[in-house]
Amino acid sequence: MSTAVTNDHEIAAALEAATALMTAGAPELAAQGLESLVARQRDAFVAWLVLGRARELNGQAQASLAAYFQAITRAQQMGVWLNQESTPPALLGTVVHAIERVRTGRKELLRGSYDSVRQAYGAQELKRVDRAVSVYLKETEAVPPSEHQKPRLFFFPDLPPGPYHDPKLQPWLKTLTDGFEAIREDAVRVLAEDGHFENFIRFRENVPIENYLAGNKPAWEAFFFWRHGRRFDDHHARCPDTSRILESIELCRIDNESPEILFSVMTPGTEILAHHGVTNVRSVMHLPLVIPEGAFLMVHGGGEHHWKAGEPVLFDDTYLHSAKNPSPNTRVVLLMDCWNPHLTAPEKQALKLVLETISGFRRAAEQYDDDDR
Repeated sequence: MSTAVTNDHEIAAALEAATALMTAGAPELAAQGLESLVARQRDAFVAWLVLGRARELNGQAQASLAAYFQAITRAQQMGVWLNQESTPPALLGTVVHAIERVRTGRKELLRGSYDSVRQAYGAQELKRVDRAVSVYLKETEAVPPSEHQKPRLFFFPDLPPGPYHDPKLQPWLKTLTDGFEAIREDAVRVLAEDGHFENFIRFRENVPIENYLAGNKPAWEAFFFWRHGRRFDDHHARCPDTSRILESIELCRIDNESPEILFSVMTPGTEILAHHGVTNVRSVMHLPLVIPEGAFLMVHGGGEHHWKAGEPVLFDDTYLHSAKNPSPNTRVVLLMDCWNPHLTAPEKQALKLVLETISGFRRAAEQYDDDDR
């Protein structure tokens, strides 16, 4: 018998037992059985849902909220409970209730998301994270130090300002630069083999390209190693040297969000129009690979940076920034997001959990509601 079938039988039996226990007035026993199940089978989203209900009946408000959050986010990652049509009628009421609990309890859940880190390192180590979460929840006001800095999602107010940072602050920089020749060879080879890569920008319907790019037939193309945290295994296989180097360094790993690492290609004459990034807890590293004369990065508040092959540049993309390749030749850099170098190890662990929770909020809310959350 396959593992999948065995798991399905185990889940069904556990759900039946838990339902019987709750009907008999023993939600605490139902919760114990379901907690044991989800510890072994983390993606059993219906079990998470029923666990949320059992905890709620048992008066465990925050624990119930956490279970409901796991249920909704895991289900939607697997393509169900996205709307009424993808939700079984027998579960619809409980699913809608769970989503509403997550919405109304988001502050509580967000603060509790990194309790494990607080217990491991102590509250003092996470004071800056606490303040950043308070700013995100609009309980505390914090204005970026520069008029050019406007994080689109999450602002960490107590980091040294950019817009540029010293690349040497990243302890893995030498590993990256030592691999420059191998990485460049991979990039040149796959570009020659493919001719073109996919568009970096996912153009929305009825939104013209002119909102993002300028120039005569502009194109910003990408050969992804990761995008929004998803690994492109076939691209890693085609570029084993680059893959080995990337896998050997600390990456900013946030489920469904990061890392984002790619060969970034600007065709001749392309201009990437000015825009802001998502959060300043993440920095952007460029390792220039193929650089035609005159191509440059512009970060407002820090001025122009003219790329030089093999010389990395690290910047905060929440500052207004743009790029231009005015030459008749193609520009290629290895573009990668990474942790802001001024964060501590405990802060990185906590922020991973915070940002994954925020990401889960957004996915869970947007499917059942027309509001732009």
